[in-house]
Amino acid sequence: MRSLIGRAAVVAAAAALLGPAAGVASASGVPVLRWSQSRTVDAVASGAAGHARAAVTETPLPGPHVFGWGYDAPDGVSSDGTHVWVANFGSNAVIELSATTGKLVKVLSGSSYGFSGLGGVSSDGTHVWIANSADNSVTELSAATGQLVKVLSGASYRFNGPGAVSSDGIHVWVANGKGNTVTELSAATGQLVKVLSGSSYGFNGPGAVSSDGTRVWVANENGNSVTELSAATGQLVNVLSGASYGFNNPRGISSRGTHVWVTSYGGNTVTELSAATGQLVKVLSGASFGFNNPRAVSSDGTHVWVTNYGGKTVTELSAATGQLVKVLSGASYGFGLIFGISSDGTHVWVPNYDANTVTELSAATGAPVSVVSGSRYKFNFPDAVSSDGTDVWVADFNGNAVTEMSASTGQLVQVLSAPSYAFNGPSAVSSDGTHVWVVSLFGNNAVTEMSAATGQLVKVLSGASYGFNGPGAVSSDGTHVWVVNNGNDTVAELSAATGQLVKVLSGASYGLNGPGAVSSDGTHVWVVNNGNDTVAELSAATGQLVKVLSGASYGFNGVADVSSDGSHVWVTNGNGNTVTELSAATGQLVKVLSGASYGFNGPGAVSSDGTHVWVVNGNSGTVTEMSAATGALVQVLSAPSYGFTNPTSILSDGTHVWVTNFFSDGTVTEMSAATGALVKVLSAPSYGFREPVAVFSDGTNVWVTNYYVQSVTGFPA
Repeated sequence: MRSLIGRAAVVAAAAALLGPAAGVASASGVPVLRWSQSRTVDAVASGAAGHARAAVTETPLPGPHVFGWGYDAPDGVSSDGTHVWVANFGSNAVIELSATTGKLVKVLSGSSYGFSGLGGVSSDGTHVWIANSADNSVTELSAATGQLVKVLSGASYRFNGPGAVSSDGIHVWVANGKGNTVTELSAATGQLVKVLSGSSYGFNGPGAVSSDGTRVWVANENGNSVTELSAATGQLVNVLSGASYGFNNPRGISSRGTHVWVTSYGGNTVTELSAATGQLVKVLSGASFGFNNPRAVSSDGTHVWVTNYGGKTVTELSAATGQLVKVLSGASYGFGLIFGISSDGTHVWVPNYDANTVTELSAATGAPVSVVSGSRYKFNFPDAVSSDGTDVWVADFNGNAVTEMSASTGQLVQVLSAPSYAFNGPSAVSSDGTHVWVVSLFGNNAVTEMSAATGQLVKVLSGASYGFNGPGAVSSDGTHVWVVNNGNDTVAELSAATGQLVKVLSGASYGLNGPGAVSSDGTHVWVVNNGNDTVAELSAATGQLVKVLSGASYGFNGVADVSSDGSHVWVTNGNGNTVTELSAATGQLVKVLSGASYGFNGPGAVSSDGTHVWVVNGNSGTVTEMSAATGALVQVLSAPSYGFTNPTSILSDGTHVWVTNFFSDGTVTEMSAATGALVKVLSAPSYGFREPVAVFSDGTNVWVTNYYVQSVTGFPA
């Protein structure tokens, strides 16, 4: 990402003209999983014990819309295809919804239900089972009516921090996270069958459980292992552990008869096992999966759905092959902190703990259907949910209640400009899909962190410890955020997960001299130094210097911007009217691109998506497109229809290319990344563009900084 300082001529002219202005793991259908964590709450009893069910005619939702339903930190969900059950951590209530329409059926709350610190929820179509972690009990409801059957408690059950529950229709399995035991109940009667305990089982912080009717699988968070039991007898089959499995704080587990899927919260991986043998199939990892503290998992036999607590996203996999289908993210999904997930094969239900909502997805496509929210639902930290296909049941941890519910959503198009964002000449922006990072050139020496899903403010980073001094460029690779400070020749390294300072890079060995642009490809960080026409190569893992690239052979002359696609690094030379191509693996020179055919004329901003390289020519108002594989010219885009007027920034997300036009009363040009063809020029007043100077797209949303009106515009990609 390039600093506004790197566009000094443009900005100076503009200024002259314008002046300052737990792991819930809930499984699909029958097997429902649950996140477990030690926690203590005061039980709150409120509301009536039950409600009569009114006869209604249900019409399926025609499309996305928003209802008013008051979830309170929903963090568990289960659906049996008829009902959806959502557990609300904050209000100790369970919400029952129609699995067909998402409409509210009823909210279950009151002291008779025994709800206290609602944990896991599982529905087998006949009964709904809810673990109460705060008072060591399990509540049994009728799945047909939602009426209370009984509250199971007493020393014989040995419930101790019960946080996960799964019913296969014959047996109910309750994982006791504090007691390192599993309690087996009869699904028909709720009577105790036995309590499984002892070192041979390998239980160590059991936090998730799933039964497919043949085997019972228990994830041990503290032991980095999975215990396999016989569902018929409860006898131990095997304890799976060892480096090859990749278990690292496993918090979610789901089995659908053929495969078993285990999320590793600490390792950002998902392990696939054979349900028949327990043998390892493979460990899924890599940036493309989008795993970011994966917590809950649910498989419906066709798709596997994994929640990413750190990224507020959901990863969809093929249940047959484990291959990535897509990563679901963006404002329309309404994802918050996700502890649980449940798929009934038709719909996928996701409780958003911090947002007090539940998102409904299509199981066939992963598309958002609706986001359920509003006071009627009494959601209060909902942390467990179960759907039986007709209703959805939500358990509220803090509110001691259970709710029965529906869903809705809406796309993001907004202008963020509140004083709380602390924008002051916002000049550069970068998004890693989870967070958006905006640097402000003037006055406050701060970096603003926002949610990439909603645009909401996360925090404003400032203070002497960060070393911000004229911060002008920013790049996030999803692990680290790199901010170049032109005022003191330093680079600040931040944690992308928390925004916390890792270190400030400074000193003569780094060769930093007027750093004006930065790009990280996850392996290396590339910093262009406007002051001495050099490029510093750093390790993205450690921030350590690899080398400083300099010398006549590189052709550096008025270095302006840099972009790395992981294979090649592209550096624009504003004074030399050339582009330098480097090897991303070694930093070695590949070639210097020059010649009239390229149309380079004051080349400034550059972006490579791995297929094409796009260069903005500030002096001529054109864009040069090149092949990322060879550097060969594809075309020079210059037709008036593109609306290029002093273009200052460019970004390609692989599907679209976005160009900001600084002197045109605020426009952004959208092009096809495949062909370079014009899609449209965005200029409507609703966008709020005013001297847009930087642009970034994470593939879901596009973020544009408006330099003189101190705002950021976000809209769907």
